[in-house]
Amino acid sequence: MSESTITIAEFTYSFDENRRQLKDAKGNIVSADVKKISDGEFSVLVGGRSFHLFVTRTKETATATVNNFIFEVRRETERDKLTKRLQVDSGQTASTITTRAPMPGLITKLLKQEGTPVAPGEGILVVEAMKMENEIKAVRAGTIKKIFVKERQTVEKNDNLFTIE
Repeated sequence: MSESTITIAEFTYSFDENRRQLKDAKGNIVSADVKKISDGEFSVLVGGRSFHLFVTRTKETATATVNNFIFEVRRETERDKLTKRLQVDSGQTASTITTRAPMPGLITKLLKQEGTPVAPGEGILVVEAMKMENEIKAVRAGTIKKIFVKERQTVEKNDNLFTIE
C-alpha cells in the first residue's frame, strides 16, 4: 500500500495512491474537488471547505499559499511515518510551524516575545506593506519558539518571521 500524509497548517489528510482516496485525520473518506486555474494555482474544495491554493516547489521543499497564509507542505510516506514514530518514542521531536512573510514589507511592531504562549488567531507581529498594516497571526496554539525579525526590519516575501512549537 502506498499512502502519503499531506499536512497544510492544522489540516492533515492521508492519500491512498493506489485507491486514489483522500482521508481525514479520523480515517473518513473525504470528497475533494481540485480545479487547476493556472500553473501552480488551484481552487480546492475539501470536505466542504474552499481553498485558494498556490504551490511553489524548489528542489528541496514545497510551499503552499492557502487563503493568503504561507505553509510548508509536507508529504510523508510510510517510511517517514515510521521514522517519526521512532523519534517520538525517543523524545527527539516537537511539532513546530514556521510562519513566513506573505509579502515584502517593514516589521513595524512585535506584539509577542519568544517564549510567549499563543492561541490560534492571536497577533504576533505587524508588517507594513504598501502603506497598510497587516497583523500576522498565529495559525495554531503553542509557544513562540523563535522570532526571526526585529522591529524596523525589512522583509521579503517568504522570509521566516516566527516559529510556534
